[in-house]
Amino acid sequence: MAILGINTKFNMGDGGATEVFTKVPGMKAVGSIGDEAPLVEVTTIDSDGKEYISGIIDGQELELTANYEKTDADQTVFRDAAKARTAHNFEIVYNNGVKASLNLLLLGFKMNEPEGEGALTFTVKAKQNGVTVWSES
Repeated sequence: MAILGINTKFNMGDGGATEVFTKVPGMKAVGSIGDEAPLVEVTTIDSDGKEYISGIIDGQELELTANYEKTDADQTVFRDAAKARTAHNFEIVYNNGVKASLNLLLLGFKMNEPEGEGALTFTVKAKQNGVTVWSES
């Protein structure tokens, strides 16, 4: 049975030896999470048709969008990390008990166009490093 995506958590790691994850408030969208490998053609001259193998996983490029919460300390840490273009560990905890753990290189911060009746939002572009680790509780 399908369920709504409400109560999904986007958590940022502090980089400590025993890493502590803190929820980044105001998140509206985190994009599609997961891994995909490119095709590598390995066809030989004596083949009747093309042949392929799986290549090395290349992390996703994501656009993370959030409501701008100027005075929230945890969101400020996230925005500052994006402005500094640093890599951090993140967890996306879905409301069905599935958790995706991944490392993201944050590539910058931009304010989105303001709309008269809409909330102020910002977007952080990110590139995934390595593979996604999935777990279920």
